[in-house]
Amino acid sequence: MTEEEFSGFSSETLSFLIDLGMNNNRSWMEKNRDRYRRVLLEPFRSLVKSIGPFMEDLDPFIEISPQVGKTISRISRDARRNKGRPPYRTNMWFTFRVPVPDWKDSPGFFFELFPDRYRYGMGFYLPSRETMAKLHEEIWKNPDRFIDKTRILRESDFSVFGEKYKRRRKRDDVPEELIEWFQYRDFYIAANREVDEVLLSSALVEHLKIAFSSLSELYEYFWELKMRESEDLP
Repeated sequence: MTEEEFSGFSSETLSFLIDLGMNNNRSWMEKNRDRYRRVLLEPFRSLVKSIGPFMEDLDPFIEISPQVGKTISRISRDARRNKGRPPYRTNMWFTFRVPVPDWKDSPGFFFELFPDRYRYGMGFYLPSRETMAKLHEEIWKNPDRFIDKTRILRESDFSVFGEKYKRRRKRDDVPEELIEWFQYRDFYIAANREVDEVLLSSALVEHLKIAFSSLSELYEYFWELKMRESEDLP
C-alpha cells in the first residue's frame, strides 16, 4: 500500500493491535516498529490523505496534514501522565480539527480503530464549563431549534456519548426529551461498528465522507454556540 491510495485496513492491522495488547512493552515494540509503520501507520496516513480535501471543503480552516501529532494519534502514551499504564495504546485514531490553542474545547471530526471494532463521529475532546453552559443556555432558550439541529440523532446510527454527572440534574423549564443533555460533563456523537467489509476495503473512504458530511450542519452549530457571547442561565 502506498500513502496515495487507501484500500482498506487489513487483518494484519487488527492482528498487530491484538499482538501489541499481549506484548505491551518497549522491547517488543522496537522489534515490531517496521510492522507498525507498514500495517497501521501507513494505512492511517493514506486514509487521512484520501479524506483530507473533502474535509477542507467542509471547513477550510481544518487541519488535514496526514501526520502524527497533526491529525493522527501517537501509538505511545505520554510517559509523564502514564501512571503505571502500559506504554502503548492498542487503538489509534485521527481527528480533523481547526488548529487553535483551545482545540480540546472545539468541535472536531474523528475516526478511531480498535482491535475488534471502530467508530467515527464528531464532538468535543474536553469541552470547558463555559462551552457546556452555552449549550445548556441554547437548549433552555431555543429548544425547538436544538431539536431540529440534532435530528440526525433520531435519523441515523449516531448516538451521544460522554461522561455524566454522578447526580442527575433536574430542569423543569426544558422539554423532557432534552433533559438528558444536562447530565453530560462532556459529550461527543459517534457511530460504533464491528469489524466489517467496509473497514477492510476502500469503501471506508466514501463511507466516512458521507458520515462526516451528515454531521457538518451540527458541527457548524456547535461552533456557533462556542463562539457566542455567554449569558448566565437563570
